[in-house]
Amino acid sequence: MIKILITTLVLSGIGLADPSVEVITQDENSYQVTGRLWLSSEAALAGDTVRKAASCVNCRWHLQSICPDPSNQPVHLGFDCTKPASYSCSSGATRYQVWFLDTGLWRPSDWELRGTSCIGPAGPKSILKVQEEILDSATGFLPELILKVRPASKSLVNLPTQVKVTSPNTFSYETTVAGVVVLVTATATYRYDFQDGNSTTTTATEVNHVYRTRANYPIKVTASWQATWRTTMHGSNPVAGAQLTQVKSKLAEVVAARGRLIKR
Repeated sequence: MIKILITTLVLSGIGLADPSVEVITQDENSYQVTGRLWLSSEAALAGDTVRKAASCVNCRWHLQSICPDPSNQPVHLGFDCTKPASYSCSSGATRYQVWFLDTGLWRPSDWELRGTSCIGPAGPKSILKVQEEILDSATGFLPELILKVRPASKSLVNLPTQVKVTSPNTFSYETTVAGVVVLVTATATYRYDFQDGNSTTTTATEVNHVYRTRANYPIKVTASWQATWRTTMHGSNPVAGAQLTQVKSKLAEVVAARGRLIKR
């Protein structure tokens, strides 16, 4: 009987950019994987298999135990099945054959054996789960969102009011996922809401806006951080469909300019 281990993950209530699901199912000696897959550093795989697994949304994978019958098959994929130490993994993981079916293919003969990889006791890790872990760790590295409005005292109707984000618009840090060091980089996009019916979205940290009516305007800026993660093995990958956000407001007092008669 097949039991579902991991179904579609949704990060922070935000839908995925690609609607395809990542599903991992298990039977007695193997895993069937649909979608992106994290493969460990303890892998003996052909070519770009690790990067392909991390980025291919609609690929399929079949992870099957090696040396299933040492008595009748003492050598399997170059491993001495009579000596478990020859194909052992660290931390209680188990070595599996990695079979791959590319997007659009379906025949049994289309499956490719790409090598072997170690899978931990909890089973394979989906890239969605990796992204969830990355976002959890990223919150501790977000720079404080700091705003300045110029003029600092009062702005004038029909003259530019400057709104400036003075905090960093990018940050990076390293974290560890399944024993692998991952470099995470995030870049901000800003939505400036001027509270007079106008707004703009840009990567710029400084914008100007002209108010036509005198009033007090609580300017609101929303920073949306889009992250990417990278390892030597997995390459660079976006954290698709999920963002970290910050919101900050700053009051702009806009007044009408007054003329004054000067005698000469």
